[in-house]
Amino acid sequence: MNKSILPPWLAAIAIITYRGAKNGNAANNPVPHFTLPADYVGAFFVFGALSLMSGELEQIAQITAWGLDVAILLNLWNPNGTVKTTTAPVKTTTTAKAATK
Repeated sequence: MNKSILPPWLAAIAIITYRGAKNGNAANNPVPHFTLPADYVGAFFVFGALSLMSGELEQIAQITAWGLDVAILLNLWNPNGTVKTTTAPVKTTTTAKAATK
């Protein structure tokens, strides 16, 4: 078991927790200012899989884990699968139907 994955995993948990507390008013978050458990489960599985690499792959796994931390910090990889996008406001128009007699 690769124990060098523990510091990047703890850093990822801290970043996910901070992001959840900061952006607590998300539409799919039923409890404001709490991170969804799915975010933690996703990080657990990804970093857990990286910790299984041993031998010559330990250094690659550690670099990948720190790279994921940077991606989470920059919000390039979102553990719950949503992509942060900006959308233009929707313009609504009303149409009047001609009354027929």
